[in-house]
Amino acid sequence: MKTRDYILILSICMILFSIVRCTPPAPKESGQMRIKNNFIVLLDLSDRLIVQPDQLNRDKEIIQHIYDMFEKNVKGNLYIKSRDEIKVVIAPQKGANLPAEIFEDRLYINMDNIKLVYRKSKEDERRTQYLANLDTLYNMAMFSADPEDYYGADIWKYFYEDLRYDYVSDTLTNNYLFILTDGYPIVGNNPNKLQPVNTQFPDLHVVIVEAAPRDKDMEWDRVMDRWSEWFTEINVPEYTIIKRKAISKEKELIEDIIFSPVEKSENIAQDIEISG
Repeated sequence: MKTRDYILILSICMILFSIVRCTPPAPKESGQMRIKNNFIVLLDLSDRLIVQPDQLNRDKEIIQHIYDMFEKNVKGNLYIKSRDEIKVVIAPQKGANLPAEIFEDRLYINMDNIKLVYRKSKEDERRTQYLANLDTLYNMAMFSADPEDYYGADIWKYFYEDLRYDYVSDTLTNNYLFILTDGYPIVGNNPNKLQPVNTQFPDLHVVIVEAAPRDKDMEWDRVMDRWSEWFTEINVPEYTIIKRKAISKEKELIEDIIFSPVEKSENIAQDIEISG
């Protein structure tokens, strides 16, 4: 090899070495998992469906709004990084004759269980099927026009038996339990039945929506006191009780809770109670 060729090759190698040294390393993909939102919607399908005006459509509009928030979070995590879940569950109710397990299965979406290629491409299809199943559920739940044909929904029993299976305990999960009910957590308002729940739910925010106590006898105060006392007993860290009002206002409050969590303080107003 001629000297000048050797010098040329050596020069090229030095230049390439300099380029490699000066080029910053490619950024490492962060291994940190995204915050997960777990939305649980607990339904009271008692006679409230026919006693309160337009309750069926109000319930479905609220659930659809929660689904909108679920979708917004999924998109915010670019679909492929989303771990979010949404599920509708039915409070135990004697004589309901609803295939609860079938509907709860159909109204459950876990993004971890959906292949990446389908997360965005089948978004519209998932939404359409979800809302169609919700329509079917409520049509079956309104089986009579007589309030005497309905039994009360036992919300306490759900806390005692089933919530631990729907709650996600990892520290990177925000758990929200939305309870659509008009009043008390127990059938017949028997305070002796509200026993402590042994399982702890340290990252749970309970949101009671559509509370509709009578306008007399200070029942609103009793409803709030009963829930507040029980949540304190079972160590629920945060809860919000929203009195039935304009549906647009309720949806706005729900959105505020999800995207602007309340500070750790007590705040009791005429138609809403927030605690944490």
